[in-house]
Amino acid sequence: MGPLMQIRRFHIETIPAPGEQAHLAPEEAAHAVRVLRLRPGDRVWLLDGAGCRAEAVVEDLGMGRRHEGFCCRVLERVVVAEALPRVRLYVAPPRAALMSQVVRCATELGVRRLTPILCRYGVARPDGSAVQGWRRDALAAMKQSGNPFLPEIDGPTDLTVCLAGGVEPGVFGAVPEGADGNGPRAPADLGAWVGVWVGPEGGFTAEEEAALRGAGLRPWSVGHWVLRVETAVPALLGLLAGMMIHD
Repeated sequence: MGPLMQIRRFHIETIPAPGEQAHLAPEEAAHAVRVLRLRPGDRVWLLDGAGCRAEAVVEDLGMGRRHEGFCCRVLERVVVAEALPRVRLYVAPPRAALMSQVVRCATELGVRRLTPILCRYGVARPDGSAVQGWRRDALAAMKQSGNPFLPEIDGPTDLTVCLAGGVEPGVFGAVPEGADGNGPRAPADLGAWVGVWVGPEGGFTAEEEAALRGAGLRPWSVGHWVLRVETAVPALLGLLAGMMIHD
C-alpha cells in the first residue's frame, strides 16, 4: 500500500473484501465530492474504526444532493494488529473547545476508551448530550491520523463511581515531580489494559487522591510544574507510549 499521508481517508462501518464495492455514508460522500473534489479513479483509504483499513479506488460519485450513490472498489484490505496494553483515559473535561482538543489528541495517540470523570474542582460538568460531539471529534482525528482504531467514549461519570466499579492498573497525574518522591516510571503489573487518570486544572482533592491510591493507582510525574488538562493528556500518553515501545 502507498503512504497514508498521500490518500484521503473515510470512515465506513464495514469494509468489504478486495474486489467488492464499498458505499460511503451520505455525509462522507458529500464531503468527498463537495469539499475534496474527488473524481472517478482517485485513490482513497477506508477505515472501519475497529482495526481494519483498506485502499480503494473511486468508481461512482452518485447523483442527487447527498450523493447516496458514491461508491469505491476495494483494492487491498489489511487488519492492523492492536497495540497492547490498551489505554483507557479517564479525564476531567476542560471547557468545551479544549475537550474537543483532548479527544482528538487521545485518538491520535491510540487511546482505546475515554471516560470523562467528574471531580470536585472540575471547571466543566457536561452531561451525556456532549458525547455525540466528542465522537465526531474522535472520528475526525481517526481519519486525519490514519489510526484505524476509534476509541469508545463513555458518558461523564463521577470519579467515585468509576473507582467503585473496579479499575485497570494504572497511574494518575500529571503531578509535579517529587510530589511523592517518584519520577516517571511505567506502571507495574500491566495486563491487557492500563488506566491513565488526568484530573482538573485545580487538581484532585485530598479525598480523591486518597481514593485513587486506594484503588492501586500510582501518581505519575512529567516534570516540575502543574500542567493544564490539554497539556497533561498528550504528555502522559506520549510518555507511556515511549515506555511501552522500549519496554
